[in-house]
Amino acid sequence: MASILITGVSTGIGNALARYHLARGDEVLAVSRNPAANIPPQEHFHFMRCDLTDIERAPAILQTLLSRTPAPVETVYLNAGRFGGAPQLATQTSMQEFNSVLALNLGAVKMVLDIMLSATPPPSTVVFSSSISALRQRAGMLSYSVSKAALNALAKIYQLENPHTFFAVLGLCNVQTTVARTIMAADERFSDLVALRQRAAVPGYIVDADSRAGHIVQVLAERHRNGLKSGEFQEIRDLLNQPLKEETRNDPIHT
Repeated sequence: MASILITGVSTGIGNALARYHLARGDEVLAVSRNPAANIPPQEHFHFMRCDLTDIERAPAILQTLLSRTPAPVETVYLNAGRFGGAPQLATQTSMQEFNSVLALNLGAVKMVLDIMLSATPPPSTVVFSSSISALRQRAGMLSYSVSKAALNALAKIYQLENPHTFFAVLGLCNVQTTVARTIMAADERFSDLVALRQRAAVPGYIVDADSRAGHIVQVLAERHRNGLKSGEFQEIRDLLNQPLKEETRNDPIHT
């Protein structure tokens, strides 16, 4: 039985990962602003409500959560994140909105990492929910793209400074989540995102969160075979050896 920490478990991939590991008999420690309605209280599920952007209170909440099980955490899923409002021009994105996205997608990640890497022993694996939008920017996605580009840099630096922990930096691709629905709410000013919405209407184009959670666990287990590298951004579709068409491999939908 492994001990797992997951941020952002109320919905989406974090929720699916929590249910996956619980079904496998693992000890799951979880934080998010809201509880997961579909995960009932159970012996191996330890949840605490927490706003990870509250830098005054969040560290103490996380430490309290970690104290609930004596087993050291082996794997950390840094899943919590947000896109912000509907896609908007950069000049019309307020500083408040910009900073709020970076606070969760980047600042909260650093806070959790610092606590977990200070543990004895530290986790053996840390998984970052990144996005191809960190590498290929699209109009309308300022806050999100900047946050994911900075996240990739952060992951690389932590990997260089913590060589005994494996840092998986995954682009999770086309998944049916709140982020995906927000991106696809783009208006006609953002032609790339409108085209994405049209492709997403094709049955099977977007995978469900449960399937993607299984894929994440799979690529971690097979990392010596599939070429997953610590600290390097990689698309999960490539690691799963699924053939990609050139026009779809850079779609920004993920968590």
